[in-house]
Amino acid sequence: MASPGHAPLSNKDRSEATVLESAAPALTSIPSLPYYTRPSIPGRSAAGAESGVVLEAFAPGGDAQETGPLLDVAAASFGSAPRHADQPILEAVIGDDDRKRVTPSFMLRNPFRQICALRITSQRNRTYVGTGWYIAPGVLATAGHCVFLQDDGGWAKSIRVIPAKEGTREPFGSQVSTRFKSVDGWVQRRQRDMDYGVIFLDDKRPGSELGNFAVEALDVDALKRTDAQISGYPADLDRAEFQYFHMRPMMAVTDAQLVYDIDTFGGQSGSPIWQQTTELGLIAVGIHTTGGV
Repeated sequence: MASPGHAPLSNKDRSEATVLESAAPALTSIPSLPYYTRPSIPGRSAAGAESGVVLEAFAPGGDAQETGPLLDVAAASFGSAPRHADQPILEAVIGDDDRKRVTPSFMLRNPFRQICALRITSQRNRTYVGTGWYIAPGVLATAGHCVFLQDDGGWAKSIRVIPAKEGTREPFGSQVSTRFKSVDGWVQRRQRDMDYGVIFLDDKRPGSELGNFAVEALDVDALKRTDAQISGYPADLDRAEFQYFHMRPMMAVTDAQLVYDIDTFGGQSGSPIWQQTTELGLIAVGIHTTGGV
């Protein structure tokens, strides 16, 4: 039986959930993007941190011609009313912007080619930007608010999934999904600790060719001892057409949240949070949701 708040809900009443086991090895981080230079910025603290939801209870057209402002999908769940004290900052660049664009050669490698730009159409026909990533040949993980938009009609009408999008180039094509799942804690109660979801794809062939992230529910101590790495499609840089990478140490870990001071912006909702270590290789450990307070 699912833990409270983690009961699966679907826009198609499907059920495809599995529980992941935990592990607690000693880990040594290595960067997934070799040319990323770790910044040295004093004074960063949890007061300006980002937060992501730990993965615990589930199995692993030319956008360049778009005009006008891009809509961050987080705003469709968090941004419709005046901000109050306990409402999350949607995204934040903290101090200097240390994000690095992923170069074309790395976009064709793992894990970057397994990360997808999302174009999310709401029930009211608004288009939002987000990020998702393969966890199985026909399944993507993302934020719950990418599939269930609390203040714009509920379940998304459709989501176009574009693996390894790089400007106008879509080297692995794209497909449109209308099958999604999240959990009752997000869909019915807006709980930020339950803000995760999945997208199901009818065509599994591209995912079989691209591969997918390994997913682990590591224990708190193992998560604290390494870095958070993230790559996604921010709307403030190149109109969410290119992937940007950042890496910083974990600042705090709870049973439900990861806290880190990584630079992000609208469009990166749903991005993978992963660790790459000499001991376990590359493992996804969380989903980026919104900025911290």
